[in-house]
Amino acid sequence: MSGDKRTDVIHRRQFVKLSGVAGAGGLLALAGADGGMADGGQTPQPSPPDLGGANCPQQSALCGFTNQTGGRYDLWDRVQVCLGTRTTPPTNCLTTTSDYVVLNGRPPNTHNFLLVPTCRISGIECPFIATNAAPNYWLDAWINAQPGQPSHVVYPNIGLGINSATTRDQDQLHIHLAGIHSGIQTQLNAYDNSITNNPANWRSQIVPIWGLTSTGMPAPRSYRVLHVSNLNTNLFTLLRDSVVLPTGANMADQAMAVTPRLVGNGGFYVLNSEPALQTPPGQPGGTGTVDFLLAYN
Repeated sequence: MSGDKRTDVIHRRQFVKLSGVAGAGGLLALAGADGGMADGGQTPQPSPPDLGGANCPQQSALCGFTNQTGGRYDLWDRVQVCLGTRTTPPTNCLTTTSDYVVLNGRPPNTHNFLLVPTCRISGIECPFIATNAAPNYWLDAWINAQPGQPSHVVYPNIGLGINSATTRDQDQLHIHLAGIHSGIQTQLNAYDNSITNNPANWRSQIVPIWGLTSTGMPAPRSYRVLHVSNLNTNLFTLLRDSVVLPTGANMADQAMAVTPRLVGNGGFYVLNSEPALQTPPGQPGGTGTVDFLLAYN
């Protein structure tokens, strides 16, 4: 099942400090604004509609346009319902903040939710998400997956994930809040001594992980894996600077997943892959989807 397991969720933004294996605290501040200026008789150009606050990216082919609707933009339509700027489609908004809404995934259950920005952001290819102006969506997703939240992920272990542009079926950025398949963390634990905590080495730290296909069949894929102590850093920025730019890869092709590290001093594993991933001899190829790792059903 691909990039669109969604429906609805929302609440006021929370500043929460987590410790231990959750190891996360603090959010990146939002900054920046859009505006037009004219002089010498020129007609001022109107700014795009302010949906989700002033700190949204300029509308563009890479980031999307606010007037896109229906089909692959169904999630964007649902965000606007949660914000009160439209009334359809019927949407169950679990949490609504100025930065994001949280919705049920599809199928709706206790371990399948989506965090969706209130800005018009097509997906991982939008440059805005890796800038200092962007909220820390990964930390927000982790906080919303915790007990006490409307989107509490009830599963032995949590997995967060985002699919590449070519494997998703919704063109509005969304991070999956889901379970992670049994056995994934056992495999990561086995590789732990060789998994780097240095972002500069992330691009070459490639391990094979057995996950599950949509039919429940075991299947291996290779992932770059990094150990981080917390989610205070914008992981999109880290991916861009440590993997995409040094390798000449395309941000649109990247898939990312996050799951707690249950050994040592905790923290998180950050997994990244892409279909063109250059793997060591004998290892399986890469992938543009996190669906091999996450449990939605």
